[in-house]
Amino acid sequence: MQVFFSWSEARRFYAIGLPIFVAQMAQTGMTLADTVMTGQYSAEAMAAVAVAGSVWGPLSLLGIGCLFALPPLSAQCVGGGRPKEAAHLLRQGFWLTLGLNLVLLSFFYGISHRLGLFGLTPRMAALSGEYLRAIMWGLPGFMIFVNLRSFLEGFSRTRPAMIIGLLALFVNVPCNYVLIYGKLGFPAMGAAGCGWASTLSYWFMAISMFFYICRDPQYQRLGPLFSPLFQRGDKPRCDVMLLLRLLRIGIPGALALFFEVALFACSAILLAPLGATTVAGHQVAINYGAVIFMIPLSISMTATIRVGHCLGAQQVERARLVARTALILALGAALLIAALTAVLRQQIVAVYTDDMIVAALAAHLLLFVTGYQLVDALQTTSIGILRGYNDTRCISVFCFLAYGVMGLPLGYLLGRTDALTPAMGAPGFWIAYIVALGCAGCCYAVRLYWWHGLAPKDVLARVRR
Repeated sequence: MQVFFSWSEARRFYAIGLPIFVAQMAQTGMTLADTVMTGQYSAEAMAAVAVAGSVWGPLSLLGIGCLFALPPLSAQCVGGGRPKEAAHLLRQGFWLTLGLNLVLLSFFYGISHRLGLFGLTPRMAALSGEYLRAIMWGLPGFMIFVNLRSFLEGFSRTRPAMIIGLLALFVNVPCNYVLIYGKLGFPAMGAAGCGWASTLSYWFMAISMFFYICRDPQYQRLGPLFSPLFQRGDKPRCDVMLLLRLLRIGIPGALALFFEVALFACSAILLAPLGATTVAGHQVAINYGAVIFMIPLSISMTATIRVGHCLGAQQVERARLVARTALILALGAALLIAALTAVLRQQIVAVYTDDMIVAALAAHLLLFVTGYQLVDALQTTSIGILRGYNDTRCISVFCFLAYGVMGLPLGYLLGRTDALTPAMGAPGFWIAYIVALGCAGCCYAVRLYWWHGLAPKDVLARVRR
């Protein structure tokens, strides 16, 4: 009889995943602090951060997403008793980070001077460009942090990233205060100050993680970890074949992140002509959805680590049990969140706004968020499992078809036109989200069942016959 759920694995998910969740919430807290503190400075500064963020977010995720190939490979090395190979992987991560930053920083600098092409006023284009030119220098620091964090995740060590993430939040807020409003002798920089505060916080995270790893005796035994420019034994300085493998595994996941973020960004733009009330209500639902998304995301990242570790140790059946446990945990958490959201949606909306019209629309949209959580938990966790198997080629294809070919056009048809039904506004886009993510989640689930044997063996045998 096949076991579908393991309490021992569930406890491991809690031990590994809770620090990941806290770390992700700290990152969300930094974004919230940026929005609130620039909004208190001026509406113009907050708008500039939002506009530049719509460029910064999707494109920076393309680079960061490429590094998501590192945790499963590192976990496989550690699980297979080859920690020195994980150290070699870490050094190659520095080379990959260097190459990606050369491309992305050049692009961000160029586009920061061309934001007026998107129809912005000269003043708004200037402020947004200043913010983008400030925060872009934090990208190398954050990518170095992700590289170091991935190395630790291979050893199932997630608490250091949690602690450093929380400390970075406490660095970000006072830096925002000083640089945005002009305190302690600094000039008031507004939106640009917010960007520089984020840059300082990202480099604080990278440097803190660097010193933590350097001082831990467990990793000192692995040799000179931070010498990517020098040859280590029989390993090449720059392992081109390994770098190509990292890109082959990482790029599909990076594109998936880009497509998903772009879907929400484009939806907000398409809703803008319907008025400020519609956009505000939609934004409340999006923001709340982003917060609770951290739960399935944490389960997904933990599943990547555990599946990779089991495969490295040649424990194929254990990897399948881990995958099934992850899916059950994610769907169970989604059901609980959906129920609480449906019951408490009025109280949730009251945290965001006291405008009765906006609150009414937002409360209505939160009903769609409940359905969205179920399909999002399925697809997010499945992606994490597939990353653990290094099976990522299908991810970008499914995401492009679900978000670009199905989700965005369907949202436009339902929300802005009378082609299928009378124009529904924001609810039409949320229906499209649910349909798109549901289709993507089903595709991932089928991929897991057919290619990685997560279904009961007798079912697979019948299918093959």
